[in-house]
Amino acid sequence: MQRFFRGLKLSQKIVLPMLAVCLSVFMLGLVVLGNWFTDSLQQNFRQEIESFAERVHQDFQYEQQTLETQIELIANRDMLNQAVEQRDQSLLLQVLLPLKSILKLDWIKVIDTQGNVLADLRNNSLSQANFLDEVVTNTASRGAHLVDLVDVESKQQVLEVVTNEIKSSAGLLGGIIIGNLIDDTLIQKIAEGSSKQLIVHRQNRVVATTLLVAKDGTWEFTHPNLPARQITIDHKNYLAKSIIFRGVSQSLTTTVLYPTSLLEVSQWKLWTHLGLLFLSGSSIVAVIGFLIAQTITRHLQAVTQVAQRVTQESNFDLQAPVTTQDEVGILAIAFNQLIQQVKRLLAEQYQAKQKLEFYSQTLEEKIEERTQVLRQKNIALKETLQELRHTQSQLIQNEKMSSLGQLVAGIAHEINNPVNFIYGNLKHTDDYTQQLLWLLQLYQKHYPYPEKEIQKAKEEADIEYLTEDLPKILTSMKIGASRIREIVLSLRIFSRLDEAEFKTADIHEGIDSTLLILQHRIKSQSNRPQITVIKEYADIPKIQCFAGQLNQVFMNILANAIDALEEAFQNGLCPEPIIRISSAQVNENVVIQIADNGTGIPEAIQSHLFDPFFTTKSIGKGTGLGLSISYQIIAEKHGGSLKFISLPGQGAEFVITIPIR
Repeated sequence: MQRFFRGLKLSQKIVLPMLAVCLSVFMLGLVVLGNWFTDSLQQNFRQEIESFAERVHQDFQYEQQTLETQIELIANRDMLNQAVEQRDQSLLLQVLLPLKSILKLDWIKVIDTQGNVLADLRNNSLSQANFLDEVVTNTASRGAHLVDLVDVESKQQVLEVVTNEIKSSAGLLGGIIIGNLIDDTLIQKIAEGSSKQLIVHRQNRVVATTLLVAKDGTWEFTHPNLPARQITIDHKNYLAKSIIFRGVSQSLTTTVLYPTSLLEVSQWKLWTHLGLLFLSGSSIVAVIGFLIAQTITRHLQAVTQVAQRVTQESNFDLQAPVTTQDEVGILAIAFNQLIQQVKRLLAEQYQAKQKLEFYSQTLEEKIEERTQVLRQKNIALKETLQELRHTQSQLIQNEKMSSLGQLVAGIAHEINNPVNFIYGNLKHTDDYTQQLLWLLQLYQKHYPYPEKEIQKAKEEADIEYLTEDLPKILTSMKIGASRIREIVLSLRIFSRLDEAEFKTADIHEGIDSTLLILQHRIKSQSNRPQITVIKEYADIPKIQCFAGQLNQVFMNILANAIDALEEAFQNGLCPEPIIRISSAQVNENVVIQIADNGTGIPEAIQSHLFDPFFTTKSIGKGTGLGLSISYQIIAEKHGGSLKFISLPGQGAEFVITIPIR
């Protein structure tokens, strides 16, 4: 080894030890770094599967909460309570079938307090199935609220169910059960957009899964209380984490599978990059070492000392001695020139740095100042534009409704005076007519044989028919005058020009007056039959509100419903147009539901339905302000909410919720 080392050149003696040390340290650092990154990748994968498992559990809870919300919506319907109380199965089907379709429920079951089944509606796949639902049915018959899981006998199928009471003012009537199947469709919806797989199982037998190969066998999954670990399914490795979704009587386990092939690919790429980095670094170190070694000679000491002094003292007036004319001498001359050049460059750099700092500071201040001004102007412009659009929509709609209200009030006032005159005199006319007829009867009784001229006039006048028909004519006139008075009263109620303040009003009265205004559109037309209006009014209190503005909301929603029904009928999609209006008191709120059986609202436009100036009607038929103004009246002026429920081809339902103040 000594003979070998002595035989090496000076450059080799310097380079080889340096190269060995550098490569050893470099390799050690890369190995440590690679292991650290590998552990980080594994930890990230475990954290990701833990996070996804938590999200899956939240999604199951969300499905449960959705069922609880839906069952409350169904159980609070007056028609359902009436049907259960009367044990009217046809009415039950009329109420529940549309709800089952709209809410996409797999199972609805209604029972009375004795446990008798009044209705049992299922989807096609469960029509012949036998449910193991004795615990759930007994709980529902007692009117208790329960969230549980129900098995299908002899099948690997499970339903998530919720029970609720059905009661009236007289007491408990029975219970209702609704449920949805936990199947592959639900699991695929939860796992959508993720590379992970889900398996829902009980006692290691698969109930639903996004991994088709997992259905054909019995697998041993991880325990829910243990951290994620690796398992093998169909010769493929997965990182698995299990969670439990519990019901009252039983529970389901959901296992999240994350393919470890992704982790293995990431680790392979990491080590490949580290290997390439090691090769590149080794090549660079070797090249630099040999380049440095070739320029080193024993005459470099003086140059080295000068270089050290220049470095330590920052004295650029020093010069390296030129003792030879070989490469070292040339190096010394070049080094001296380099020192002078560095000195000059440092001076120029210092001056340039000073100027650059000054320019940079000035420029930053100007940019910041202009940016702040532009930002403020942009914010002010956006606020002004938004206020302008809002004000414009309010002015247009208020002007329209004000003009309509004034016109309606004026017409009602002008009609009211002559109608009152006619209606008031009809009673006196009836009394006078009855007296004249009575007098005529007395004449006929005491003078049965009048003069021939009187007898001839009696025959021409047909006194018997006149005596019989005249009271009928007066009765018809009374009915007509009374009907005109009702119409005038409804017009005055709808206009509400004398009730612009916040005061107590009857919601049903406002709806009825609005329907009367729209009666000419509701009755049969040449191109469609009459629209059937079904009123399901509950006993609700009068509320504090802006009555005229609420009538405006009813007018907008009902007019839109009529437009939708006309379009659906013309397209052959709605042979029997129906508008259903119901009211109820829910907690401290009054809820008004207005539904039609038209074609519904397309999903593409549902998010824009309450935007100002957004309309799907042709030019001249709509401004796009009706629902926007209605939303502002309900949400901002009454502190309530305006929502809608619509499925394509199944009509639309608007739900107005107003607090009882």
